Amino acid sequence: MNIGIIIFAYNRSKHLQCVLNGLRENKGVSRLYIFQDGLKREEHREEWEKTQQVIRNVEWCEVIYKLSLHNKGLANSIRDGVGAVFESNDAVVVLEDDCVPHPQFMEYMTKALEKYESHKEVYHIGASSEPVDVASNGTDAYFLGRINSCGWGTWKDRWVQFSNNYKMLGKIRADRELNEWFNLWGQDLESHILGNIYGTTDTWAAFWALTVIMKKGYCMSPYESFVKNIGYDGTGVHSGVSENILKLRPSEKKTEVVLPDKVEFVKDYRKSFVVYYPWTNASIRNKYYKDVTLDILELLHRNIIIADKLKAMGNSDISIWGRGRLCDYLISEFDGNINISEIVETAPDIKEYRGIPVVKYKDISQDSSLIIIIPGYDFERIVNMVNEEIKHKLIAIDKLIAEIREENGNA
Repeated sequence: MNIGIIIFAYNRSKHLQCVLNGLRENKGVSRLYIFQDGLKREEHREEWEKTQQVIRNVEWCEVIYKLSLHNKGLANSIRDGVGAVFESNDAVVVLEDDCVPHPQFMEYMTKALEKYESHKEVYHIGASSEPVDVASNGTDAYFLGRINSCGWGTWKDRWVQFSNNYKMLGKIRADRELNEWFNLWGQDLESHILGNIYGTTDTWAAFWALTVIMKKGYCMSPYESFVKNIGYDGTGVHSGVSENILKLRPSEKKTEVVLPDKVEFVKDYRKSFVVYYPWTNASIRNKYYKDVTLDILELLHRNIIIADKLKAMGNSDISIWGRGRLCDYLISEFDGNINISEIVETAPDIKEYRGIPVVKYKDISQDSSLIIIIPGYDFERIVNMVNEEIKHKLIAIDKLIAEIREENGNA
């Protein structure tokens, strides 16, 4: 089987050099296809030209370099580039210029692409782990129902099924069984698809994910990531600033990569992923936050302070679930009156916020007497996530305000 190894780049020369250095440590890399997008803005020129030089300096393997004459954007670059490489290859391995591969990256990708080539129900091999606690199956990887685009691979006969038809979302929503599958593996994709319509995102991955969900296809993910994403440093066009929270495979770990023999979803996958991909429509979130904000303003108008009421109820140590403006308000109001032991998130991307520890929902302190849920529209889902012993401590911020208003007489 011919496997084409692809790198997509634009104007991050240092990041690209790290990716190339990582690939050089992998065995069996004799040819690279490198696609560089055309210049988008004149202020990008210096780094864009440095990136060209990095590509031209590669001497340790054959490089087939394709420079776009105009700026295509991420989605078109990847669709066109992958399609071009499939003209002479049976499968592809894809990296972007911020995905630094582990020394066994190609061992993992090649083994997976060869092992599951005849399993047509397998659509996607991901090289990046998911920040989810997943039951061990005794190997280095497992099957789930969602693609991951941070280092990935697929086969030509699967990729030809790729569709960027917006109507896919409607078809999925109209089918009860597919809609249930979508809610588990791709509910968050709706925001990316809408972003494409509004011009705020440029996604190919959301459409590939929808394509796979439509087929109820299998995707592979490692327990320990074979790539390290170094792009969340503010330099990327499509990525912001955050910490890497993935469980990385230690660079010194060189034991043979072992893959599952049976194509089946990982044990307890519904329980493991039920809280990871869900998404609530922005209109519902915005209305919720607007109503809560108006209720807080009403309390302030009546000189009713939330911190005072919490102390009177015996709550001097609390946790806040979720960041955002309402969280910021509570931090400011509670300062010196109520101790905020931690801020809780489903999948934290930072360790501290405004001097307060940020923890994963499974690590909530037992010392907190109350856990205020900022995204109260998700209260039922959050209740199903946490351990039984702390469920009685949860309260949505709108319910807390309603209790305070009732105690003081509704205006």
